[in-house]
Amino acid sequence: MPELSLRDKILDISRGLLLNNGYYSISMRKIASQVGVSATSIYLHFESKEHLVHTLIEEAIEELSTALEQSTENKTSTIEKFHALIEAYMDFGITNPEKYEVIYMVKSDAMGRYPKEKFRKVRKGFTLLESIIREGVNDGVMDVENPMMAAYIIWAQMHGVISVILNQRLDSRIEKARFIEESAEQIIQGFLVRTTII
Repeated sequence: MPELSLRDKILDISRGLLLNNGYYSISMRKIASQVGVSATSIYLHFESKEHLVHTLIEEAIEELSTALEQSTENKTSTIEKFHALIEAYMDFGITNPEKYEVIYMVKSDAMGRYPKEKFRKVRKGFTLLESIIREGVNDGVMDVENPMMAAYIIWAQMHGVISVILNQRLDSRIEKARFIEESAEQIIQGFLVRTTII
């Protein structure tokens, strides 16, 4: 495995500090100390702490969006795409917990507003989900009145399932893989026309 570049080392250390200590508790000086370089070296890559955290969020969302897009590429039917996207989202959250948590942990009032020019890029995964729902409605296989609202509901449901796992809130009597599988299936079935045969 190739050695990480200084930029990637900075991001890795910053991600851990952010998750463990929170946005207000980290500083460029602390990050530099953990990486083993001077604070000046950090500023060569990131102009501010806010820029660094924005980068962490942006790159994590880009990875998630790419995973969602790739999951649907070779699927022909709307239902196959829907299944694949739900499963890919769940898998990303469970297998990339730190990157996933970074996406959601930083409240908007904790730092400056996310740059407008990057907002559309950030919404790619959500937009893909919404487009699949619209396609499903047009094909007559999804029972949805408002595709955008449905996409938000599904996104929130998936986030809830992953949060239970990552925060170790799952009852010990419930097997984790089965919980994830059945949760995904119930989310999917909740938006399909009842007569649809999988």
